[in-house]
Amino acid sequence: MPGRAGQAARERNAAAQRRRRERLRQAQREAEALRLAAERAAERGEARGEAAADRPAQDVADGAVDDSDGEQAEAEREAARERIRERQRQRRAAMADAEREAEHLLDRERQRQRRADLQEEEREAERQRDVERQRQRRADLQEEEREAERQRDVERQRQRRADLQEEEREAERQRDVERQRQRRADLQEEEREAERQRDVERQRQRRADLQEEERAARRAADAAAAARRRRAARERGNRSACDAEAVLSGRQQVAVQDTGQRNINCEHCGALRWPSERATLCCQAGKVRLEPVPAPPALLRRLWTEDDLLARTFREHSRRLNTALSLASMMTREVRPADGGYAPSVVIQGRLYHRLGPLEAGDGHEPSFAQIYVNDPACADPATEAAMRLGHVPLPRATSPAVRQRLLTLLEDLQLLLREVNPYVQDFILASELPEDQVDQQQLVISAEARPADQHRRRYNPAEGFREAAVLIGDEPVHQDIVLRRRAGADGPALQTINETHRAFEALHYVLLLPFGTDGWQPGLRHAVPNARGVYGQLTLTQYYAYRLQERPGMDDTLLRGARLLQEYVCMAFARVETQRLLWAARNQQAIRADLYQRLEDALPVDALAEQREGEQRLGRRIILPASFTGGPRFYQRR
Repeated sequence: MPGRAGQAARERNAAAQRRRRERLRQAQREAEALRLAAERAAERGEARGEAAADRPAQDVADGAVDDSDGEQAEAEREAARERIRERQRQRRAAMADAEREAEHLLDRERQRQRRADLQEEEREAERQRDVERQRQRRADLQEEEREAERQRDVERQRQRRADLQEEEREAERQRDVERQRQRRADLQEEEREAERQRDVERQRQRRADLQEEERAARRAADAAAAARRRRAARERGNRSACDAEAVLSGRQQVAVQDTGQRNINCEHCGALRWPSERATLCCQAGKVRLEPVPAPPALLRRLWTEDDLLARTFREHSRRLNTALSLASMMTREVRPADGGYAPSVVIQGRLYHRLGPLEAGDGHEPSFAQIYVNDPACADPATEAAMRLGHVPLPRATSPAVRQRLLTLLEDLQLLLREVNPYVQDFILASELPEDQVDQQQLVISAEARPADQHRRRYNPAEGFREAAVLIGDEPVHQDIVLRRRAGADGPALQTINETHRAFEALHYVLLLPFGTDGWQPGLRHAVPNARGVYGQLTLTQYYAYRLQERPGMDDTLLRGARLLQEYVCMAFARVETQRLLWAARNQQAIRADLYQRLEDALPVDALAEQREGEQRLGRRIILPASFTGGPRFYQRR
């Protein structure tokens, strides 16, 4: 196909060149004809001029015979010669005009020919681009077909595994039924009949021996015993229901609960929902509208989606790898099994903090988190840096050398990737390279907003070369800002706590989920649709995460592929939401006191009330939680 297209193009070019040469020859012939016509016209004019000149000369000669005035005849001859010279000048001017007209025609033909040549070249270039686009479309279509075939293969393998597990469960049920039938068959019919007779006789004898009062007491005791047995049966059922091994092995049957297919698309944001989910869960019926999280680089996308050994290792240790590469550390208490076994879920207790240290490690301390990027800005020795990062992450005792080597390989590739795409990593490295005197004279901050709404425009000046950091001039930063420090101060804290309302609260820690440093929730976010009063309401933190944690066809789903890292992200989101709700309750005590103040004394200890009334002890500020706060005392009292 490319050979035939090239041959056709060459034939078209040859035909166009032949047409151009023919038009040029035609223009030359026309110009030559014009020149010849001009020459003939000039010759005819010269002949007529000579004849006219001869006639006056003859008249002058004849008059000389009759008239002896020679001077008058000479004047007339001179006038005749002047007229001849004038006609010659006119002929030369006419010939020059004809030549210029011919040259002008040739110039016009050459320009038209150049335009035709240029158009022909542009058409040929456009044809070449069309051929290239068609080839690219065919290649893209083949790649999509191969990807669809791979997806079908994965689905078929998953279905085969599910069918195999179902067959094993069915076989186990059949074996249980067979064992029960065998036990019943082992009992002899005579033994069962004799046992029934003995039971009847014992019951008759007991009824005969018991008096009326004793029978009443016995009935009460039997009722109490039956209640205890029912409670014990319920407890055994609860314990057996919690026996995950029995459920997974098939020894205990669990009733099937079908939630239906997740095939309902939200008409506003396109999120997939289960049939029983509220229609306003994802986007509040179109009020919430956020920019999608950018798709990760190709390396990260492959690690989150592929099924090779390196990608499986990445997903299994995603939390450890993210901790090793993060810029800010997460401080919280994680609840683990008492026996030290595997925990299928991430469970945290208490408040959660993200903290950021100085850019340079102190004397006698090894670099960690963001300090590792600064320690070797150009990453001249990736293996050493990866080993340093892995040394800060606790690995299970059973981790094999092969898995450890794969983790080191992943860390080498990912730390280079983050240096290229993460703006916070680039700003931290650039801040560490500033001269000492420049650092002492100004403060580099990552503001809670691009420019805080309550601050002057010139107060936060963009720093040269930085993408997220700004220079703070002439004032102290607000409490939400993150101040980049070269090293820890002698009288200040070693770690800086990142405020929960800061836009970089997530991006500084979850670098594998947000490699481009995408901004998170901040107080200034608003609804996309105004309410009935025409006011754009504030976007709450709960609504923000409800929108983010949804799957939407056609949009990147890397966040939902995070495995254990996604569990940690969801725990962080819940803790962040609960912290905001507690802060709201603390700051709005006057708004909720109307229906709770009359029960305030019931919430205080008796001795504390006495001490308060007597003035012996001054109590601190007590925060009353409303009944709408899940898990609070009034929440349970209302239930």
